[in-house]
Amino acid sequence: MELIDYPNYNEKLFVQTLSNGLTVYLQPKAGFNKTTAVLGVNYGSVDSQFMLNGEKVVQPAGIAHFLEHKMFDKKDYDVFELFNKTGARSNAFTSFTKTNYLFSTAESVKENLDILLDFVQIPYFTQAKVQREKGIIDQEINMYQNDPDNQAYFKTIASLYPNSVLANDIAGDIQTVDKITLEDVELAYRTFYRPENMSLFITGKLDPSEVMNWIEDNQRRKSTPAPINLQRRLTLPEASKETVLHTKMDVSRPKITLGLRGSDQVPTGRDGLKYEIAISVMFDLFLSENSVEYDKLYHDEIIDDTFSWEFENERGFHFAVINGDTDKPLELINRLKQIIADIPTKIGHLQAEFQLQKNELFGNYIEMMDSEEAISGQFDGFIGEPVTIYDEVEILKSLTLGDVFEAAHSFFGPSNSSRSDDSKFRPAKGIVDKL
Repeated sequence: MELIDYPNYNEKLFVQTLSNGLTVYLQPKAGFNKTTAVLGVNYGSVDSQFMLNGEKVVQPAGIAHFLEHKMFDKKDYDVFELFNKTGARSNAFTSFTKTNYLFSTAESVKENLDILLDFVQIPYFTQAKVQREKGIIDQEINMYQNDPDNQAYFKTIASLYPNSVLANDIAGDIQTVDKITLEDVELAYRTFYRPENMSLFITGKLDPSEVMNWIEDNQRRKSTPAPINLQRRLTLPEASKETVLHTKMDVSRPKITLGLRGSDQVPTGRDGLKYEIAISVMFDLFLSENSVEYDKLYHDEIIDDTFSWEFENERGFHFAVINGDTDKPLELINRLKQIIADIPTKIGHLQAEFQLQKNELFGNYIEMMDSEEAISGQFDGFIGEPVTIYDEVEILKSLTLGDVFEAAHSFFGPSNSSRSDDSKFRPAKGIVDKL
């Protein structure tokens, strides 16, 4: 096993790529009683179009999420029942670019690890089960459609990337789910659920040598899939001019969502993580509760504690979303547009605020270091080199205001030093109004 040492935190990460291509990451945590494992698949909702052995494949939107559901439904049992019997908590989720399966337990680690690896790596699909699952996912989609925050979020992203795979909800819609066939599910599984396209991260109470032996024994019992030639196809449209969406739903107060699409090229690996952290610090400097801008919006009674933002930096695309409830939606949008337009020129003068924000983030990271769920949630094994929470802290330590300034100008583009050209300043907005 390769050892990656983090002496500043007295932590170690053990790494080994098995003969079948599965990469395993083990991080023992002294004094912890629980163990958390995450089996990740480098496959998400944007991967519905790809080239397989030279042939173009287009699958229905929502198939990655559909496949995640199907993995738990076996011939004569439900996987959740197996985890429940051992006292483990289990879950799974699908994002734009990943599907993760996980469990957390204080006992029977080997048994739970075998359950995790076996149910993901030994599929059971039938025509009847595929048809049955459609009804279950239809109910889930209908639930999402009645959630105003969910609708605002995904409609905003659809406005940022119209006529692309990102214009679809991660779960798809009722029409696309209805098109999914048994053959689609089997093809998606064979293409993406391959050991070399997976990573296994385990942290908490564990002996690295013992756990690695368990994993190797489990993998030896399974055949290795034949090699394939896979090329992912993520074609995104050019950024359009500012777009405004209005959706009426039964909500107590209007909601606004402002989307900002990044059109710059983000580096990979730790350089990409540095960019992501810099952009996050940038938004905190202007939109967190510590900022002057937030304070003005709050005291002008334009925002409340529902106001928030998030930044997504994914494989092949990145964007920011700002949202909140407000009784003054148009005023909030206009104020946010002005704040954003001023960021490139104002950010270089916020050295004291920058240091304060760094200190607060350090505190958040230190708190997360005591949580197995947070440690596993921050881990990424699919960006060319493993990235842990400790790597993030080291990047944050070395981050300067100049780094944030450069990232801001890269994200917004040189034209954003002024607001004179709307054709180059391209946010998209989704507004959910009262009925």
